[in-house]
Amino acid sequence: MQAQHLIIEALVDEKDSLLQTIQGLQEANNVPAPFDGDWEEEPEEEEIEDIPLGEGEIDDE
Repeated sequence: MQAQHLIIEALVDEKDSLLQTIQGLQEANNVPAPFDGDWEEEPEEEEIEDIPLGEGEIDDE
């Protein structure tokens, strides 16, 4: 169990190192930052409701 923990810890450290290397290369090559998943959704368009015509009003459509 201890050996597995050490292996996992080493892999996590290696992953962090690789991510830093990738980020450094991207910055050096002016690559935009990757999508981080935090975005603002566009608000849904509100539907225009038909206003009922009163008695005697003319429908221009």
